[in-house]
Amino acid sequence: MSENDFSTPAFQRAEETRANILAAVLVSFLIALSIVGMESSDPVTAGHAYAVEAVR
Repeated sequence: MSENDFSTPAFQRAEETRANILAAVLVSFLIALSIVGMESSDPVTAGHAYAVEAVR
């Protein structure tokens, strides 16, 4: 925290807190999304490549 915390208006501190919470939630969501993405199987290795070939 800065050395002049007592002179910072409350709304400014609240805004910074909301921004930190939003960043933490966003990072948590992206981490969870990447974990789910790594756990999903590849259609080619799982034997479902016919759907990929149908698009070509």
